[in-house]
Amino acid sequence: MSYDVRFAVETVKPNKYGERFAVVLIPEHDTPTYNLAKMFRKSMGWDYVQGEWYPFDVFMPAIERGIHELTFNPEKYERYNPPNGWGTLEGALEAMRNWYHELTDRWDGIQNMWDLKDIWMRW
Repeated sequence: MSYDVRFAVETVKPNKYGERFAVVLIPEHDTPTYNLAKMFRKSMGWDYVQGEWYPFDVFMPAIERGIHELTFNPEKYERYNPPNGWGTLEGALEAMRNWYHELTDRWDGIQNMWDLKDIWMRW
C-alpha cells in the first residue's frame, strides 16, 4: 500500500462529494510506500494524518526539515528502513526532494492563478 500525495487549493464551495479542495499538482513521486511512514514522521517532526489537508505553512517546513535530516543525519534514520525492503531512506529523501522541487523550482502557479502559500497538501 502507498500514500496518495496531492497538492491542492481550497475552493469556496464544496464539490458534490463535500470536498472543498481542488487538486492542482500531482507530484512525480506521489505514491511513497506506507513502510516509510515512521521515517517520514521522525525526520519531518510531523505526525500527519493520512487523508487530511495541511496548509503550506505546516507542510513545507516539515518537508524542508525532512530533507535536511535525511541528508545530514542519515545515521539517525537508517533504523527506520523497512525490514521487508519495501522503501529506503534514499527513497524517502528522493520523494521529499521531488515534492519540494515541484513546488519551488517548477511552480509557476499554474499560469499564475495561485500563490504558492495558498497550496495545501494531503497524504
